[in-house]
Amino acid sequence: MLVGLPLAAGCGHPAGREECEAIFDRSAEIELRAQNIVDPKIVEERIAAVRDARKDLIDRCVGRRITDSAMACVRQATTPEQVDRCLE
Repeated sequence: MLVGLPLAAGCGHPAGREECEAIFDRSAEIELRAQNIVDPKIVEERIAAVRDARKDLIDRCVGRRITDSAMACVRQATTPEQVDRCLE
């Protein structure tokens, strides 16, 4: 599952843990939906399990520059490629 670590360069603000987790969760949700896993309970369980395993990715995300528009873009993304573009 993806976590777009490049994040938006330049302006913006340092990404907080909540924002990084939101990026990770959205990426994971999109990946699971691509595998036809849509039951909300199963999606939540799998995201939680993977989040623990990928804690290092979230930790590396915290403090990197992010813009409000990039976060809005991530929330609206429906494919992994869209998430990546949001964070370029």
